[in-house]
Amino acid sequence: MTVHPTCSVIIRHDDADTIRPIDTTTGEGPGTTPAADTTAQRQLRNTPDHQPRTAHQETPMTIAPAPALDDESVGEPDFYLNLADARIVATEALLEASENIADTIEARAMSCFFGDAGLGKTFSVLAALKEVAADRVLLLQFRSRPTPRDIRMELFTALRLEGEPPSHPSEFDRLLKRTLARKPYVIVCDEAQQFSRECFEFVRHLWDTGKGPTRPAVLFVGGEEAYKTLYSEPALASRIYIWQEYTPMGPEEVQRNIPLFHPVWGNAPAELIEYVDDEGGAGTFRMWSKITYHILEGMKRRGITEVDETIARWAIRRALPHRSRNPRTKDA
Repeated sequence: MTVHPTCSVIIRHDDADTIRPIDTTTGEGPGTTPAADTTAQRQLRNTPDHQPRTAHQETPMTIAPAPALDDESVGEPDFYLNLADARIVATEALLEASENIADTIEARAMSCFFGDAGLGKTFSVLAALKEVAADRVLLLQFRSRPTPRDIRMELFTALRLEGEPPSHPSEFDRLLKRTLARKPYVIVCDEAQQFSRECFEFVRHLWDTGKGPTRPAVLFVGGEEAYKTLYSEPALASRIYIWQEYTPMGPEEVQRNIPLFHPVWGNAPAELIEYVDDEGGAGTFRMWSKITYHILEGMKRRGITEVDETIARWAIRRALPHRSRNPRTKDA
């Protein structure tokens, strides 16, 4: 894995086979980070739609016409609190996710991206998918623990199927399988720590019954429980193509990445960045986003233009329920 800590704040695809950081001052990159041969991305752009052919159809329904492949792609992921002027940083985890997702799509496989909250799992997955045609990505998100029926309904909506959903599970499943065979879809199961074994098994069943280049690629994105459930079931674990665990940034990564993350930290002294990370940032972009948001509010109210320890301490008090050191150094 190659990391470009001094120059990159965004990632873009310059062609179908390259993912590279960009220097915002020059518009050019210091080099390229080749992803695995992204045949899948070319398939996502070039594979023609396949209309299902069936002898009969149990429930009247229509499939809404798909938009042209180049009309839209997955958009930029949102920063926590929609933090103004925040920039995507080419962290090691994000670059690794880009490669792993490209490999998963090419192999039409299932992979798992897991780790604690706030580490940027969903953000990096969506950033890596942003060049994929939006009508290929089926993003499944649930507020609470879903059932297989919930997943069926979410897929029904994501696939833009019309008419009444089938009432019988086997009929519903046949409809989903026929529709998923039309294109090389990418199913993203977000917050997968809420999935029961039955939910994982249902998605696995849809994947197992897929064939060839239009078998759906599946990305499970979630917390530690997602990993534990998948890994504890041999039939599920053996089908996971890539496991990627997210961990907090270490002190060196924080010093490399945070000045690129937001302009307010661009000229901040290393000692101040270390202090904020120890007191609240904890090596996670979500906490850094929250603290940065408070700092910008405080600077505006006080009419100051540069962050200092006083405003940082005020922001940390607002962002945390109590004053506590980073768990990494708490017991040191």
